[in-house]
Amino acid sequence: MAASIPFRSTSSYSTLFTRLANLKVRRRSFAHTSKALCASSEETPPSSSNSDGRDPFPVFVDNKVQHLLSNITGFDILKIAGPHKKHLEKPKYRLLTDAELKGEMTKARERLSKRLQIPPYMNPRKPNLTPLAVDPDLAQFDTSNYVFTDVTFGVKDRDRTVVIREADGTLRIAPWDVRDRMNQIYNPREGKEYLKPQMFDEQNLERMISEKKYVYILDRACCQFEPDDPDFIRTTHRVYRAIDSAGDHDDLRSTRHFGSLAFYLVWHKTADSLLLDMLNRDLSSDAADLVRLYGILHPQSACAGVLGQLSPDSGSTAVVQVYIDTSSTLTSELQLALQAMDDAGKGHRSGLNK
Repeated sequence: MAASIPFRSTSSYSTLFTRLANLKVRRRSFAHTSKALCASSEETPPSSSNSDGRDPFPVFVDNKVQHLLSNITGFDILKIAGPHKKHLEKPKYRLLTDAELKGEMTKARERLSKRLQIPPYMNPRKPNLTPLAVDPDLAQFDTSNYVFTDVTFGVKDRDRTVVIREADGTLRIAPWDVRDRMNQIYNPREGKEYLKPQMFDEQNLERMISEKKYVYILDRACCQFEPDDPDFIRTTHRVYRAIDSAGDHDDLRSTRHFGSLAFYLVWHKTADSLLLDMLNRDLSSDAADLVRLYGILHPQSACAGVLGQLSPDSGSTAVVQVYIDTSSTLTSELQLALQAMDDAGKGHRSGLNK
């Protein structure tokens, strides 16, 4: 049976959070230049930020935002733990006391929680095509470009120096696609292919989306690309739009991708369908957290202003009502869903009091 897609560990994403949040370009001398070395790519991708031009990454890594995203993700053990395709192995049995069983359950929950680490939400990386050096004496020395890669052990892929000496004698930082291939050669990562898989081509991607293989596509994208890779952003955002359009939000709930989906929709002010789905599923706490997330991501909005005036002990219904009154585009549908959820909650409480 086929092996499951390798999971990119929490520690790798946590390291990436820290490194990117405090990113300082490493300066290293090479050949005849002492200029700063920085990352680049072949072409400038379209911006994924919203209309006000803000960078979403500093907002995404904020502790309050991460806490809200974790809350609304959910924790369905059966969905997180399996079933997953993997090689068949002999089962192992152990006799445990109640205390030992409780300890093992706690450890298992901690391991499963790591599988819900949310991939970073970032703008596409930008190119830097400024030459490091131009040496006319090397022009036309060969018909091919030469790629030089620092293979020092332990250097992070994003920090590894990769430069190209072009046939005209120009020395420049290697484009991102070349850097990715060199890193995969000298520091291969499980689950990542040397060349971009054809499944991410537009035609094949649309076919897989029509088959609703959302989680598979997103898992493969996390293995194949860096979070600021234009192909990663193009693929994930296309899947998010398809999920929102089809109303398949629950397919990502209790997966590491649900937080990114929610952040994307709130960042672009298109979270009404997700909020409606939460209300229809009686997830009042999640709905309130989604509205609070909206207030943090859009601090100048009318919704954020009214939320700031609410008392800390305001219930979920009051919080959601603020969004409906100030920022909703599906006002009538959300109002009906909120009323139905509130009525159902009152009926349940009255039944318990009898």
